Formats: sequence, C-alpha cells, structure tokens
Amino acid sequence: MLLMAHGLVHLLYLAPDVSEFSLERSWLLSDPARKPVAYFLIASTVIAFILLALAVWQAPRIDSAWPVLALVGAGLSTAVLVLFWNRALVLGLVINALLIAAAILRPAWLERFMSGG
Repeated sequence: MLLMAHGLVHLLYLAPDVSEFSLERSWLLSDPARKPVAYFLIASTVIAFILLALAVWQAPRIDSAWPVLALVGAGLSTAVLVLFWNRALVLGLVINALLIAAAILRPAWLERFMSGG
C-alpha cells in the first residue's frame, strides 16, 4: 500500500491548491516543455509504482520484476522532484534513495520477503 501511495502522491502536482507540488516553476525546463514533460513523468511514475506494488503483492508474471520496477519508479519520481524542486518534498527523495538501494543491494531478508518466505 505504501508503494502505491508513494506513486499516487505524485498526482498532487495536478492539484492547483497544493503549493509544495507545483508545476508552475522548473529550474531546468523551459515554459513550453514544462507541462508536457511533467505530465509524462507523473503518469509514468504512477504506473511504475502501481506495477511495483502489484509485484510486491506477488502478481503473476511481474513478481520477479520488482527490482527493475523499483529502479524505474524511483528514477522517474526523482526526476519529477528534481525538475520541480521544493525542499518540502525531500522525504520523497529519501524514499526513492531507499528503494534504489533495496533494488540494487537486494538484501537476503528482502529477497525472502519477495519470494513469499
């Protein structure tokens, strides 16, 4: 549930009254590219985290893909957070860093958990 929630929270960028999640400024993207790039990244992030949550729940055919899905989801999320930076969202970067570390290091306890053991 937490993985899905982490992905879905990116939809707050589409809410006009949540100032921490704003697409109105980007330190890197020009004005014409800002919203199309943001919409693509947000949609991709949400999809990646939903798939990751399904993999964690042992969904057939994607359960073994969790490391790739974690890397993709966390990478996309990090891109959104960095492009539309607000220091109030630093917790999102911490979560992404932990997911990337888990996907790369794949500790034994996590492998047991992911295999249903």
